[in-house]
This record gives sequence, structure tokens and C-alpha cells, in this order.
Amino acid sequence: MRLRVKFSTILEQSIFLLILSLVFLYDAFDNSLGFLDELFALFSLLVLLYFIFIKQRMKLYRSEYYILSLLGIITIIGLLSNYHSYQNGNQTSGAAIFGDLVTFNKAFVSYIGVRLLSKYFNSNKVLNSITKYIELIFYILSFIIVLDFIFKFFPQPPRYGVYSFQLFFKHPSRFGFAFTFIFLALLPKYYKDRKSILVFVLLLGMLSLRVKYIGFGFLTVVFMFYGKRLFKIPKAYFLWIVVSLALIMLWLFWDTFQMYFTFKSINTAWSRAIVLYYSFIIGNDFFPLGSGFGTYSSYYSGVYYSWVYDSYKISKVYGISRIYPNFIADQYWPMVLGQFGYFGLLCMVGIIYQYFKLFLTNIKFYVKSEKYYYFLSIILGLLLLLVDSTSDAIFSQQRGVVMFIYFALVVNTVDERHEK
Repeated sequence: MRLRVKFSTILEQSIFLLILSLVFLYDAFDNSLGFLDELFALFSLLVLLYFIFIKQRMKLYRSEYYILSLLGIITIIGLLSNYHSYQNGNQTSGAAIFGDLVTFNKAFVSYIGVRLLSKYFNSNKVLNSITKYIELIFYILSFIIVLDFIFKFFPQPPRYGVYSFQLFFKHPSRFGFAFTFIFLALLPKYYKDRKSILVFVLLLGMLSLRVKYIGFGFLTVVFMFYGKRLFKIPKAYFLWIVVSLALIMLWLFWDTFQMYFTFKSINTAWSRAIVLYYSFIIGNDFFPLGSGFGTYSSYYSGVYYSWVYDSYKISKVYGISRIYPNFIADQYWPMVLGQFGYFGLLCMVGIIYQYFKLFLTNIKFYVKSEKYYYFLSIILGLLLLLVDSTSDAIFSQQRGVVMFIYFALVVNTVDERHEK
């Protein structure tokens, strides 16, 4: 008897395993799994090209068409900037340009790929499988935390006078993200009758002692208890409320902000403050298109050391130097401004706005339905990415890919009548 496996089943299992691998196994097995997010992004790009040139038909929301257009504009801006820099005698490695092009687009392309394939597999099955197995993973990780607390198997970096947790993840931030993703996946299941588990998940994530995850916990509590009221107001007012909450968090953690993002002397400053400060200078000097892919505050601008750091005489700053460039890609928005200029920054803000607009439209429609909690989870997920992007290039990492795949799965569940 010949075994026949449906294409839909292959897709469902592949996406499910990809998400769990990128969230929980990526750090421990990065040598063997480090290519998974780029591989899925390449697959998604082929899907996009198939729908454009062969099928010649795509069924997406208007906001998603805008997102694709803005991504295309940023890509063109980056390549034009590379060409302009080359004409002025500043050569960027081709490998850096290509690598940066892939990492910048991979999360958004993965989202589009999952959306375009929505009719070929059951997104509800994938989401249910994620919830089922992530609950099991949560209990396992909780047990490991207890063991680590007693026996200290894993590193526990000190912070604020106490020890933070990271388990087998590379950094406490990765630990915090894993528990945040657990929270988002369990939110639709336990919001009504088992809120205590959700709060416990948030508290475990805060054991990373990262300010951004404490801030996310604050935002989450606000939306868990006041979300339905907030989502009833117009989108513009809602976004102003989000900005106001962000300013409140900035005020609460002002001392930490000052330590990382302000400086008096370049010789004593944190690399994060230097990178942010010079992104505005580069944005002004290369107005309006920036310095191009692979040139500033991105991973590949450090691997193939960019001419920009020498030009602005910041190549000796700890974390930005040739010898130790590990903190070059420690933020997201300085990279956007430096590499793509003010036009690229506006396009990126437009992309985030379109995602918010799409999610808010759907959550307003489903405010009295069980799907409300799924859309609440992806709005909180997008807020998480924005909070995390202030101190990490999360949009261009595997964690960004995971989140946007999750976003696409939830949007895939929208009823066709609502789409029309």
C-alpha cells in the first residue's frame, strides 16, 4: 500500500515544527537550525513570485498590498543608496548587501507567504497544535527553572542586585521572549477561566529581568482588563493611547534609558547610545536615502566591517570596533534610519501602521467572538516587537520571523464573509 500524504498536512506540520524550533531550540542548536528562518523566507519568496508571475492573482487585504509596496520601496532605496555610495568611492561587500537584504525582509516575506498559502492548509489546526504542545513545553520549562534555581545548571547573569534566568537560551532576552510567546499562544485558551496561568507565565518571563519584558507585562495587563473598551475607540485615538503608554514606561524606566541611550563623551558612552546618535547624523548626511544595505547597525555591517564606522571615527568604540563588533546590531530603528534614510524610516513606520490597522479592523469585528482573543494576542505580539526593537534588532531575527508567521496564521482564520 502506497502511503499518500496531503500537501496540506505537510504544510501544517512544517509550519508547526518551524515555530517550535525557532522559539525553543534555535539558541541551543543554532549551528544546525540557524538557517531555518532564512530557508522559510526563501520558500515564501518563491510562493510570492509564483502568485505574481504564474498564477497572476493574489488575494490579500488592502493593507497587505500597501505593506508589500512599502517593502519594495525600501528595498529599492537601499540598493540605490549602495550604488550611490559606490559611485562616491565607498564600496560595500556584496555579501553584506545580499545578507542584509535577506535578513531585513525575511519576517515580512514569511508573513506574506503564509497568507498566500492560506487556502492550501488549515491554519486553525496549526494554531491548536501550537497551543497544545506549548502548554506542555511551559510545564517542562517551569520544572527546569525550579531545578536551575536550586542547582544552577545554566548561567544566571546578575542584574539589579539579583540573578536573572536564561536557561539554555543565549541571553536572558531570548528566555523572556520564549515565555512571552507562550503567553500569546495560551491567551486565547485561558483568558476566560484560567487567567492565573497567564499571569504566572508573564511573571516567569520577567525572571529575565529585562526592562522591555517588564514593560510588556505592564502593557499586557492594561489590554487584558481594558482592551475591549480601548478597541472601541477610533484607530487614531487608539494609537495615541499606545504612544502615551509608551511615554509612561519611558518615564518609569528613565534611569535605565539614560544609561543606555545618552552620553557625554564618546570614550565613555555605551555602544547603543553611539549607534542611535550617529544614525541621525548619517540620515542627515545621506539625506534622504541613507547609506544602503549592509552599511550601518546591521549584523552584516559588522561581519563585513562597513566603511561607515571608519568614516565617522566610531570604529574604536567598544562593541562597534573591528575586534569586537558584537553590539553593532543591538537595535533596530538606527539601522533603518542609517541605511534607508528618512524616506525608508517613513516607509517602515507605514508598514507598522498598516499592520496595526489590519489587526484593529479585525479585532473590532470579532470583539464579541472567541476570535477576539487571537487578535488580542497578535496586537500584543506587535507591541512586543516594537518594545523589543528599542534594544534589539528583533524584526530581522528569527524571533521576528516566528511572530509574523503567527500573525499570518491568525489572520488566515478570518471568515470569508468578513473578508468581502
